[in-house]
Amino acid sequence: MRNSMLMPALLCWAALGAVSCHRDGASISGRLAGASDRSVLLEETTASGAVVVDSVRTDRNGDFRIRIGKLPAGTTFYHLAVDGCRIPLFVSKGERVRIESQYGKPSEYTVSGSRESVLIKELTDMMNGAAGRLDSLSRLISAAGEEDPRREGYLREYAREYSQLKRDQIRFIVSNSGSLAALFALYQHLPNDNALFSQNTDIVYYRMVADSVAKHYPDSPYLAALRSQIDRIDSNDELVRMMGESLCSPTSYPDLALPDMYGKDQRLSAQAGKVILLDFWAAADASSPLVNAELKQLYDEFADQGLAIYQVGLDTSRSVWVNAVQQQALPWISVCDFKGPEGIAPRIYNVRSLPANYLINRDGEIVARNVPADKLREAIRKLL
Repeated sequence: MRNSMLMPALLCWAALGAVSCHRDGASISGRLAGASDRSVLLEETTASGAVVVDSVRTDRNGDFRIRIGKLPAGTTFYHLAVDGCRIPLFVSKGERVRIESQYGKPSEYTVSGSRESVLIKELTDMMNGAAGRLDSLSRLISAAGEEDPRREGYLREYAREYSQLKRDQIRFIVSNSGSLAALFALYQHLPNDNALFSQNTDIVYYRMVADSVAKHYPDSPYLAALRSQIDRIDSNDELVRMMGESLCSPTSYPDLALPDMYGKDQRLSAQAGKVILLDFWAAADASSPLVNAELKQLYDEFADQGLAIYQVGLDTSRSVWVNAVQQQALPWISVCDFKGPEGIAPRIYNVRSLPANYLINRDGEIVARNVPADKLREAIRKLL
C-alpha cells in the first residue's frame, strides 16, 4: 500500500463553520488575534479538490463569523484558511464552532463546539510535535557523514521517535475508531512526505475505522471513499496472489477464480481442454441484452462441440448483475466480484473498455483478443 494509493482529497480536508439557526446548517465564529481586516476562506474538500464555499473579512479586532446554511454531507470537512495558513475542522449539523488563534500561527489555536474538530486538534498537536522532532533528526542525519560516529545514534533516535509516533497514532485510532478524526489520522504524512500508515499490515486500521465510522456516519462520502480505497488495496493483494498462482498453473493464460451468483468460486482453468471465450461485460450497459443474445446463438451452436464461455461482469451492484443474469437466462459461467474496473480480472487482462474478449484454444493458449462480434463465429469454428 503505497502513498500513491492513498486518497489525495483526504490529505487536504479541513473545516470551519458559522453560527446558524437552521437545523441542517452550522456556524463558525472566532477571533484571529492580530488579523485585522483579513480575508477568511471556508474551503470544502470535494472529490475534485478543495473548493471555496464562503469568505468573510475579520473586523479590526480579528473577529469573524461564517454561516453554513446547509451542510452537504451531514458532517463535512473544511479548511479555515487565512493567508495560506489553514485550520482543519469537521463540522456537523447544528454545531456552533468557536476558534481562537494567533494570526500567522495556525497550529496554536483552540476550538470548541465540535467534538470531531477537538479530536483533530488533539491529533494534529501530536503529529506536529513528533514531525518537528523527526525533521530535526533527519537534518542531523543528512549533515553527518558516513563515518561520523554520531550518525548511528541519530538513526536509532529517529527510529525510536518514529515508533513512538506510530504507537500514539494507533492508540488514537483505536480509542476514536468511530470518529471521522480517526479517518483523518490514517492519512497523516511525515516530514519526508511518506504516509505514516503506508505498510501492507496497516490495512487492519483502515478496516477498523471503516467498520466503526459506518455505524455513526453511514452516508458519509468520506466513508465511501475509504471503502473504495480498501477495495483497491485488497484487489492489489489478490492480484499478486493470483499472478503467483498463474505462474504455477499448467495453462499459459492467467487463471481466474471468481464467484458466481451463488457465491461459489468458478475457475477459468476448470474449462481446460475446451475452446474458451473469456468475455467481459457490464449488466448495467443498456446494450448487454443484445450482445448476450448473439452470444447465446454461438453457445447453442458450439457448446456440444467443446465451446465454453466464461463471462466476467464488471459491475458494482450485485442486484443489477444477478437480475441481468437471471432475466437473460445466461447458460454459461457468469462471475463477478462487484469491484467494477478495479476488480482482479480486468486488471490482469488489461481490459480498458467494453466489449472485450479473449479466445483460448484447447491447448490453453490465447490465440485472439477483442474479436469483433461478426468474426467470432468463424474464429470459434476454426478452433473447434
